[in-house]
Amino acid sequence: MAQKNTIFGLCLLSGVIAFASPALTALQMESLAVGYSSLAGHHTPMWIAVEERIGRKYGIDLKAIYAGRLRPQQLLASGDVPIVVATGSGAVTSHVLGSKDQVIVAINMNKVGGGIFAKSEIKTAEDLRGKTIGVSRAGSISEVILRYVLRAKMGLQPDRDVKLLVVGDPAVGLQALERGIVDATPITMPLPLIAAKMGFRELVNYDALGITFPANTVTTLRQTISKRPDLIESFLKILIEGIYIFKTNKAKSLAVMKKNLLGASDEILEETYKYTAAVLEQQPNPSLDVIKSALEILSLQYPQAKQTDPNLIIDPSFVKRIDQSGFIAGLYKK
Repeated sequence: MAQKNTIFGLCLLSGVIAFASPALTALQMESLAVGYSSLAGHHTPMWIAVEERIGRKYGIDLKAIYAGRLRPQQLLASGDVPIVVATGSGAVTSHVLGSKDQVIVAINMNKVGGGIFAKSEIKTAEDLRGKTIGVSRAGSISEVILRYVLRAKMGLQPDRDVKLLVVGDPAVGLQALERGIVDATPITMPLPLIAAKMGFRELVNYDALGITFPANTVTTLRQTISKRPDLIESFLKILIEGIYIFKTNKAKSLAVMKKNLLGASDEILEETYKYTAAVLEQQPNPSLDVIKSALEILSLQYPQAKQTDPNLIIDPSFVKRIDQSGFIAGLYKK
């Protein structure tokens, strides 16, 4: 009788463990919220990572938080998220202005893409004089690059020769252009394709100008690097795998883009994928040269950028360690 009770007890215990196993696994998962800056094609690798639950390999339940009208760096500063995937303009500018807390640990893309689109009757830089240009929020990559191009490439002084009107993100800027609220606006992929179909003129193509800038980065705080280097490394592996899937599984990538870029036609999605797949870095090293280029661009607006140390803005050790481990090469050998 005692033996039967023992066997029954073991079977019951086994059943309880089997039932509880998923719950225990869930309890071991660390929730990680990561902020991102815009509804753009280059964020597809992170959307893929969330949808495919890649983080579970590393004990992470990943959530992507769209910053909306907030700057992603505000989410960092407030402690709402420990990591953001965003343009490097916020981090670089903060260093220029004396705050050294933010650190770029990966640069996923160093091409800005897009350009300045205007009403069809505006054909030259001189035609912009006295006109109004719609821009995104102050300090955004949209504004930073626009101010640089106006001064360095078009011979126009922002706020004097042209009026800059804050209208919102590039999608809202295109709407403002369509409604005649502004005469021109800078836009990024996939919006240039839409703007061209609407009859607006491309005055400037940023890639044609050879502009190099940390357009898509992984940024965190220095204290997070100190306290949770494991979390940063795990997230970078998750994102790098997301980039791998994006580059090698077009059908999956287009499906995820369609869910997130609502209203985009199949043609727009196709062209966005083609461009983004070409410019996303397989090995997202935070390049010192890219940061130096960003500081040069900012120096027209902030002269002190020329004295800012670019080495303090980046920490290349994470991507370097991941790359040297064979992790990235291993993905592409599958």
